[in-house]
Amino acid sequence: VAQSRNNLCIWYNIDAPERVTMFPLKGDVVNLERNDGKTEVIVSEGVNTVSYTLDEGLIEFGTAIDDEDYHRATAFLETLEMSTETEAMWKTLSKLALEARQLHIAERCFAALGNVAKARFLHETNAIADQAAQEHGGDGTDHYLVRARLAMLDKNYKLAEMIFLEQNATEEAMDMYQELHMWDECIVVAEAKGHPMLDKLRRGYYQWLLDTQQEEKAGEVQEGQGDYLAAVSLYLRAGLPAKAARLAMNRDELMTNGDVINRISTALIRGELFEQAGDLFEKVGNARKALECYCKGNAFLKAVELARLAFPAEVVKLEEAWGDHLVQQKQLDAAINHYIEARCSIKAIEAALGARQWKKAIYILDLQDKQTAAKYYPKIAQHYAALQEYQVRPQNTIIEALQLERSHGV
Repeated sequence: VAQSRNNLCIWYNIDAPERVTMFPLKGDVVNLERNDGKTEVIVSEGVNTVSYTLDEGLIEFGTAIDDEDYHRATAFLETLEMSTETEAMWKTLSKLALEARQLHIAERCFAALGNVAKARFLHETNAIADQAAQEHGGDGTDHYLVRARLAMLDKNYKLAEMIFLEQNATEEAMDMYQELHMWDECIVVAEAKGHPMLDKLRRGYYQWLLDTQQEEKAGEVQEGQGDYLAAVSLYLRAGLPAKAARLAMNRDELMTNGDVINRISTALIRGELFEQAGDLFEKVGNARKALECYCKGNAFLKAVELARLAFPAEVVKLEEAWGDHLVQQKQLDAAINHYIEARCSIKAIEAALGARQWKKAIYILDLQDKQTAAKYYPKIAQHYAALQEYQVRPQNTIIEALQLERSHGV
């Protein structure tokens, strides 16, 4: 019990702190009393004292849980109307009942919560446990089918598989995975046990993937089984030409198949995956097409490296295009060196000024004739003057800027 300003806050279930019952009050909580099976909160309202009676049923639930008397807890909850507090209690009881393997109580909890799937699953599990109890004694919860189903309920499928295989119940383990559409795990179990239906399983899995339009996964299955041509076709059907290209570049038999390379490269270009298309063309030795794709995909690093080997005369042009691309991307600083490599001095100066790389700009200007450099010095001079760094290149930058201004009558 707690007080928050003008509200009395009660948590009947401490495992669900978000489920709080609140009552408005005027005074201050001064005491908590329990007499004759009733719990009351004593509130002082100035000269008067008022008591608030708490819900004894909800309190009794907590006591029953502490005593691990889940039957009594269930009986208490069944007398209450469904509310946020009772819903939280049903959830708590369901968790504790499962941990204690009191499956009939857990089934009742999920039914009360409206979780039909779990309630039905537990109903079937209880039927198995009851039959095992009649045949072998005990409560039946130690039967391997019951333990496996409880592991499945907890989504611990590996534990369920282990329980099945310990009893040599391979069919049950495979049925579990097939029902869950976990075909990979099902096939692994079949392979490990040398199941005679292994090939049929693989065909069924492959057909199910195609029927459910999971071409990518079907391609991975075919790739795993060594059918690389079928895998490439499936990747292309799935709209994954990059994945098809990756497979092709790792298999020599595919790289020598002109039809496959043509189909993959066409799909890559259609999907505007120019860099991957360039990689593929370079791998098959078509340097000209590779260079075109690299340029279209703005993969200038690969384009320049390829051009240095195959087309040295085009390197300068590519460096300029690289610089232009970087300027478009607002990466002026990175563009400077590419313009220098391309011998595009004006573009390099403008990129340096745009990136506020004043020292680089001065360095490049030093290499230019005066007529080219003259119009850029005033901007640099104004920058250093604003910083009051009057000694920076006094003989060149500032003087040339002043001369230029005078020549324009400023």
